[in-house]
Amino acid sequence: MAAKSEKPTNAFAFVLVGGLLGLIGSVLLPIIGVTLNPIPGYSIGFAGQFWLAIVSAVVVLVSAVALHHPHKTTVHIWSVVALIFSVIGLANSGSYGLMIIGFGLALVGSIMGVTH
Repeated sequence: MAAKSEKPTNAFAFVLVGGLLGLIGSVLLPIIGVTLNPIPGYSIGFAGQFWLAIVSAVVVLVSAVALHHPHKTTVHIWSVVALIFSVIGLANSGSYGLMIIGFGLALVGSIMGVTH
């Protein structure tokens, strides 16, 4: 039987807010990129990069919901999933601040969940 403990509320909050910010930033980035595209020397990257960031943000959000569980084994597994996908999202965020902040918060929260 898995050991029960307190729910990792701080980790849950960090991953949830980070996933939401990452998702909002991932959805807004193509809109901002289309607006800034006429500026010479500005590049927004590939379209597949945005889809990967959106998928990463959704997986981080699902992981945040699963993190709010009293069993340590479940928390550790979903913290690792959130950690992996927050790194993927961070790598695909480019230089857009909202995504960097979001996936950075999710990264911190997932580390907090792993060490819980």
